This record gives sequence, structure tokens and C-alpha cells, in this order.
Amino acid sequence: MAVMDFVVPVVKLKQSLSFDMKDLFKAFQSLLKERGYKIEEREYSESSPADNEQKTHFLWKCEKKVDYYTKQVIEIKFLADSTHVVIEQDDRKKAMQEGNVSVAIGGYIEKDIEDDWALKVKTGFDRFVRELYDKFGKGPKFEEYEGKLRKDIEAVVFDIKTYLKMHRFD
Repeated sequence: MAVMDFVVPVVKLKQSLSFDMKDLFKAFQSLLKERGYKIEEREYSESSPADNEQKTHFLWKCEKKVDYYTKQVIEIKFLADSTHVVIEQDDRKKAMQEGNVSVAIGGYIEKDIEDDWALKVKTGFDRFVRELYDKFGKGPKFEEYEGKLRKDIEAVVFDIKTYLKMHRFD
């Protein structure tokens, strides 16, 4: 099983706005795909507690393999409580959602993704040798990977903040 090193604490964003769920979904996907991440949707749910209301939740695990031993991972948890509204834009009516959106973004490095060290029976000595390899053999590379992951997460957070702020239809 891979070993996870958490690099970035979870960043939480909240915004009240009018938005189109399909556009928001596509924008989030393109932000991550532009940076080389493959998106795995772990959870997705929609519910309508009342006639005009909608709750949407999804959890994405976004991975980028950087070498045979290591992956960079960004996890995004999204929750929207919204109501359906009709907005007039450019003399056309458009169905949208209006409400609160919250996004939580965190990241970590996965090491030993191929379970090279799990081929043998795990002992304390095996774990010790793997830790030595991670510290001294791959240490400088891990620092580089962590720096790149921090930059990717900062860029994704900035892009999501920008997207959420610019999509107001008041």
C-alpha cells in the first residue's frame, strides 16, 4: 500500500453566488486537466429536499504520476446548497442555480505506488529501509515534487476563487 505524505493543509473556500452547475463542473475539470491531473470521481450525489432546492456533493481524487514511485494527489470536496432560478442575460432567459458553494482542497504525495516494498513480508526492518530510501535516496526529488504540488494547489485555489467571484449574475 502506498505511503501518503500530506503536504498542504486543507484550504476551504465558501461563496454565495448564482451559477450554472454544468459550467462550474467543466471549469473545475479543465483547471485540473490543464495541469496534467487525472480526475477520479470518488463520490457524487444530488438531492432535492424541496421542489425548488438542490444539494450537490462530489469528491474528486486528482492524480499526477511523476515517476515510477511517486504520485502527486489533490483532493477536492465540493458542496452546493442551491435553489433553481431563471436569470435574464443578454435578452435571453437562462436556468441557473443560486446559493452557497463550499470547496475544500488538500494535497499529498503518494510514495511506493507500485507497492515495491510490499512484495516482502512487512517487518520493522523493511519499513526502516524504505524510510532510509525515501529520506536519502529520493529526498531531494520529494522536496521538488512537494514544491510543485504546493504551486499546483495554490494555482487551483486561485483559479477557483477567481471563477467563483466572477460568476455573479446580480
